[in-house]
Amino acid sequence: MFHVIIYARLSSSRLKKKALVELSNKSRLIDQVINQAKKITSLNKIVLATTRNKEDILLCNIAKKHKINYFRGSENNLIKRTYDCCKKFNIKYFLRYCGDRPIVDIKKIKKCFKDIKTRKKPFDLMTTNYGDTKIDEGFTIEIFNTIFFKNIIQTKISKNNKEHLANYIYQNSKQHKIIKIKTSSAFKKGNKYTIDDKYDLNRMNFILKYYKNHDIKNVITLYSKYERFS
Repeated sequence: MFHVIIYARLSSSRLKKKALVELSNKSRLIDQVINQAKKITSLNKIVLATTRNKEDILLCNIAKKHKINYFRGSENNLIKRTYDCCKKFNIKYFLRYCGDRPIVDIKKIKKCFKDIKTRKKPFDLMTTNYGDTKIDEGFTIEIFNTIFFKNIIQTKISKNNKEHLANYIYQNSKQHKIIKIKTSSAFKKGNKYTIDDKYDLNRMNFILKYYKNHDIKNVITLYSKYERFS
């Protein structure tokens, strides 16, 4: 019922082929992301959604080695790639997992999936980023009902909104049912846990080197320590 869709491609501009960079825990970024996803749900419920670009066949081969599904779709129209992916694998609800996030709050995500099971009223999006205060970049949780994509694919939307998965629903929030995921203020410090450049990579490598037992609060401590002494 609940899937994890990993979004990744090799055409990154700031950090070349960042999905393949090696981390301090001896795994590539994409391997780290997939291994985190495996802790959230079963192998057959994980899909790597990439593009039809020739170079992204490398990511498909990595997905095969991990024994997870993969999907190749539009590079710039993320809405269509998602819709086509969900249609192919008969996905009802899914967690959006961006391929530049080496660490996610697995415990919190599992709790959200559990809450959906008991929820009687339908929703379009369950998110940590609804409201004025945003969660730290990299720890955003967004769980979509695929009915939203079935409806939006027939709607005329801007090119920018086609390139970003959640923009349209946030901009038209009054027309959609959005559920706010409550999060601790500890994750609202303006920190950045995604990898976009070499500085991000060095910081994350420091965190992963000392990160133990999947303790999310420990990540915050290590982040602050790195920023103080770097």
